[in-house]
Amino acid sequence: MQYQKIISGTTVIEFHNSLWGEETIKVNGQEVSKAKSIMGAEHFFTVVENNEEARYVLVTKVDSQMQPLLDLFRNGIPIKHNLVINYGKPPQNEYKKKGILFLNKYKLEEAEAQFLKAMDIDSFDAELYLYLACIYSLRENSLKGYEYLLKAKQKNLCDLSVFETNDMLAFLRIQEAFEGFKSSGYNSYDVSLMPTISKGDSGQEVK
Repeated sequence: MQYQKIISGTTVIEFHNSLWGEETIKVNGQEVSKAKSIMGAEHFFTVVENNEEARYVLVTKVDSQMQPLLDLFRNGIPIKHNLVINYGKPPQNEYKKKGILFLNKYKLEEAEAQFLKAMDIDSFDAELYLYLACIYSLRENSLKGYEYLLKAKQKNLCDLSVFETNDMLAFLRIQEAFEGFKSSGYNSYDVSLMPTISKGDSGQEVK
């Protein structure tokens, strides 16, 4: 298997190639193109960046030594040229996996510590910000919870419907600010509607 990760601004582009020559392109975790290839292929896709569409073309090829390479263009401008495609699987973020285990057990302090370490490895992973929003929702800290929901959106979280369905985010949804946040496309919220007092892990009120 071959794998390559490219970061363009806030956009994370991943190239996957199976042993059977099936190339898959993912943008911010979502599949946008797939093709069978032996000697190379072209992948065309668009990404909304800062409320504007950016047109990308990712071209795969091999050199005279059969080394797989790729070129990447954004709006007709080359970003990468003859980038060597690595062999291997996508790296696993062990801190993220541990954080999810702690979160599912409602061990919030331990979960937060793991997710923050996971961010040191991959700050572009939108799911990490979602999980931190869950932690602060469970703590009944709406200010921090909405801050992390907004960051998850800004990091291009694939499925925003989770804001309305995840049980751990229930506290954030019952706040006055939520309808306005939703109406804005999850791009802004009214801080003045936030409670000034929230609860920590111990359940005690904190300023």
